[in-house]
Amino acid sequence: MIHRMPRVNDGTARPTTDSTLLADLHPGQRGIVAQLSTLFREGGESLYLVGGIVRDLLLGRPVPNDLDFTTSAQPERTKELLNEIPLAGLYDVGERFGTIGAVFDNEEGERVIVEVTTFRSDAYNGETRHPEVVYGATIEEDLTRRDFTVNAIAADAATGELIDPFHGQADLHMGVLRAVGNPDARFQEDPLRLLRAARFVAQLGFRIDPATEAAMVRQAPSLGRISRERILAELTKLLCGKYVDHGLQALHDTGLLPVAMPELIPLDESAKFTPGAHREKDLWEH
Repeated sequence: MIHRMPRVNDGTARPTTDSTLLADLHPGQRGIVAQLSTLFREGGESLYLVGGIVRDLLLGRPVPNDLDFTTSAQPERTKELLNEIPLAGLYDVGERFGTIGAVFDNEEGERVIVEVTTFRSDAYNGETRHPEVVYGATIEEDLTRRDFTVNAIAADAATGELIDPFHGQADLHMGVLRAVGNPDARFQEDPLRLLRAARFVAQLGFRIDPATEAAMVRQAPSLGRISRERILAELTKLLCGKYVDHGLQALHDTGLLPVAMPELIPLDESAKFTPGAHREKDLWEH
């Protein structure tokens, strides 16, 4: 049994075990996870909870209502299995990326969106953030493609056993945001991850690993490849974060501010343009 002592934002640690991880889900979520784990296991496929919900469970944070899974089943097989149980809806809008979505009515009378994605590896051409998808054979291979170690942790949907090849639990405990593998490669693949890093700083209060931060500085110009709509969505989440000041400082320190929020640049540069002027407060810090 693995015992985890993740750091939470108040500086205390909360011990969690594999056996209690799934118990921390909302009751309606637990029922869906149990139903799906049985369905896929009896169908000869593996199924794991993955990504942000696992991270938030380990941190003791409120978890989203929706559920993200990864599976050995390929999309057509996933649809076959999901069609064996009562659903409020089934959709395949993400099927070309290996994702099948389902809508459940849980025991509490709420709608829960479930997305099940086939194990995969991604190949990027450097021109678009949308990868060419190659289906993989193992959960470890799938976790290799993810952005940060704290998001590259999976939990077996039946047992709660953790798969953590990049030591994301240790980074959760230390409050560190670290890219999976080569940070330059991760940001080159998808420059939106640059903003996601700052957004997670704002939401979680974590500090960025020095090697990851240095790569963000080098890759900052590539954010220009991302649409303004996607940038707006990430900035909105950042500005709603509990630690928004740290998130904005991360944008400043990594050179992302001129691309993401150029309107704030004058606050930082005002002293340069008016030397000797008396100010009660530093405008950027204020």
